[in-house]
Amino acid sequence: MASYTRTSSDLDKYLGLEFYALASPGTGGRLKESLEDFLVQEVSIDGEVASPKCSYVEGGGQYTWLVLEKRKIDTVAAVKIVAKHFGLRLKDVGIAGLKDTNAVTYQFISLQADVTKEMIEEFNSKHSYIKLHCPMKRPFSLRPGLLYGNYFTIKVREVDCLNCLEDLVEELSEKKMVPNYYGYQRFGSIRPVTHIVGKKILKGEYKEAIDELLLRIFPGESENSQKARSFLKETGDYQQALEIFPKTLRSERTIIRYLAKHPGDYVGALRSISSYIKKLFIGAYQAYLFNRLLSKRMEYGLSYIYPSPGDSVGIFRSTSQPVITGLLRVNETNLSKVREWIDRGQAALVLPVFGYRSQLSLGRVGDIEKELLREEEIDISLFRLKSIPEASSAGTYRMAALKPIGLEHQVFGNGYEIKFRLYKGMYATVLLREFIKPSDPAKQGF
Repeated sequence: MASYTRTSSDLDKYLGLEFYALASPGTGGRLKESLEDFLVQEVSIDGEVASPKCSYVEGGGQYTWLVLEKRKIDTVAAVKIVAKHFGLRLKDVGIAGLKDTNAVTYQFISLQADVTKEMIEEFNSKHSYIKLHCPMKRPFSLRPGLLYGNYFTIKVREVDCLNCLEDLVEELSEKKMVPNYYGYQRFGSIRPVTHIVGKKILKGEYKEAIDELLLRIFPGESENSQKARSFLKETGDYQQALEIFPKTLRSERTIIRYLAKHPGDYVGALRSISSYIKKLFIGAYQAYLFNRLLSKRMEYGLSYIYPSPGDSVGIFRSTSQPVITGLLRVNETNLSKVREWIDRGQAALVLPVFGYRSQLSLGRVGDIEKELLREEEIDISLFRLKSIPEASSAGTYRMAALKPIGLEHQVFGNGYEIKFRLYKGMYATVLLREFIKPSDPAKQGF
């Protein structure tokens, strides 16, 4: 039976990240003192690292690939700006993944258009938060998931215990992996309500979902946002609230605008926001359930790396690219062989991201899943939303452990820099929380 260290962070507990795998004391410290402290570079499916240095081999084809550099803007908003500038439809702009907003990020982007260096220079002269680099021809467009992962260069400042760093690195080298939780940005560290909204939508509590989104106030959000939410809560005046809700709160404003015209139609109000945002709410609750399931396993002393009978493992296409090509149910007969495959990098323990097609595990691990669903008062059939079908989710699987690749670290002044690669869908902040062990993640830059 394994034992793990419990978190002291209220936010961690609220989001289901209840344990640490690394028992060594944390370094403390802060992330993102400046944007340059958090650098994210996409790694393509063939191992190319996105960079403005343009060391890529020129190809051929009808698509132009570029490197998109962005700062303080989300990927979706950046793509819309690019599409508008070049007179393209959104579907003519391809990306492989979404990148952090509060960071310096480089990722590949594909356009179904011819783009010259002169056109790029014109674009870059008009935009400060977004830049384009390195045009190259390719015979196909990018699509979501068509990447290996990301390469991170992160500085941690105002560290309390620099001497703790070496112990943590040594412990990680022994354990090799940490729990593959969904990170803070999946929920929002300032207003962590997305999973709560998602749960209420699933349960058919549409008014309560909207109230959670519009009216709940958190101390870390802007004063203007707090005043707008307070006004709407006190008056219920959607028309007037539209005048004072910050323009940055796009989804909230869309719902308010709809309810001002259609009082009481809460389903219609939720359907009025983009499908992406609706799926984001449901996906956040799925992420929360995954985090809680992973934490529950650890609470019962089960491994997050190796399976127990009744678990499932994903089989990889190759050890160099952990793309899951099939699932295998683990039993007493194949348990030792599956452990060997995991040690050789040929397989990984996977846990369900619950949806309406999810099949619960067997044995003790299945009992843990059922216990979680009972506690949450959720049945997986609820993920097929009859009133908002476009937000339905069939479910999937996710690797239970996160393994950083090529980790390097160096100390500077009162902080340290850490570099590593992660496979797609894994969060750098999940690894960093093991090192920092933040007591207040939001204030510490998470």
